[in-house]
Amino acid sequence: MIVKKIKYPLEHEKYLKLIFQIQKEHVNIQFGTVFLKKGARIPEKGFTKHDRHEISIIQKGKIEMLNEDGSVQEYLKTGDVVYIKALEAQAGNVLEDTSLIYTLIK
Repeated sequence: MIVKKIKYPLEHEKYLKLIFQIQKEHVNIQFGTVFLKKGARIPEKGFTKHDRHEISIIQKGKIEMLNEDGSVQEYLKTGDVVYIKALEAQAGNVLEDTSLIYTLIK
C-alpha cells in the first residue's frame, strides 16, 4: 500500500501534478464513489483481494486499515490518496463516516 497526500501545483509549476501513473496494456478502469458508515468493518469478516489495482481518494473520514494478522497497517484519512496492488489483502474498521472516490484498474 502506498499513501500520498493530494497536492496541487504551485503557481510557477504546470497546471497538473502527477500523483500516480500506472501503464499497462489492455487497461480496464472502473471509477466511482463509496460512503462507509462509522462503526462498519469492510468486509464484515476476513479480508478481500481484488483482481484490480485500486487508487482511492479519501474525501472525508477515517479508516483503520488492517494487516492479515489483525495489526494496524495504516490510518486512511481526509486528503489521503491510496494505491493498493491487485490481490493485496485488505480490510478495515471505519472510524468516522467516510466518503471516497475510487478507481479500479485491470
